[in-house]
Amino acid sequence: MFSIASYATENVAPPAKLTISYIDHPSVLHQALPLVAQAYQAERINVDFVAIPSHRLINEIQAQHIDGDVILAKEIFSPYKELISVGPPLTKVQFVLLCVEGVPCNQQVLQTSPKTILATDESMRVILNKFPTSRRNRYYQLNQLGRLPHLLQEKRFEYAIYVMSSSWPIPQALEHLNRHTLFETPAYHVIHKRHAAIADKIAPRLTAILAKQRK
Repeated sequence: MFSIASYATENVAPPAKLTISYIDHPSVLHQALPLVAQAYQAERINVDFVAIPSHRLINEIQAQHIDGDVILAKEIFSPYKELISVGPPLTKVQFVLLCVEGVPCNQQVLQTSPKTILATDESMRVILNKFPTSRRNRYYQLNQLGRLPHLLQEKRFEYAIYVMSSSWPIPQALEHLNRHTLFETPAYHVIHKRHAAIADKIAPRLTAILAKQRK
């Protein structure tokens, strides 16, 4: 656990500890989470990182039960004014259509005959907004993003909407699945806007860590 940092904001007492959520996803666990943890450690801010299903985390931040999330795609958090991005994008992410072998795997899947598509609540919302014709499909909602590829491998579904980094290693669970990129978007560390002063401290730390990684 990290030690407490000394920081102050006008008329606002700093929290003794922040609680920041993350989802069970290989790139979050092995790339984003260590990066964000390093930034808070550099500022000596005490943080608890807690795993939360994707459909709960935004409501939990809005209700101020938790203080932020390790990494969210811009399309996921931008409709919610209580959430602010911290620093530069940690990576760009792709919303992809995952497909089992032997079935069509392209954007037409969203537009032609109805399919059953596995997706989290938030991914489904984004896809329906981006691709209105995809409403003719049936969506089976499961809010554990890391589980989606395994259900396709077990042949329980043929299609899923998945989110993956454009630059970090491809999760091993995708090795035997086909994928079609639907669109790409930046992904940021986010916190509740009441912690804007903390965001101002963490942003340059993230910038420096990302710059060092790229050398």
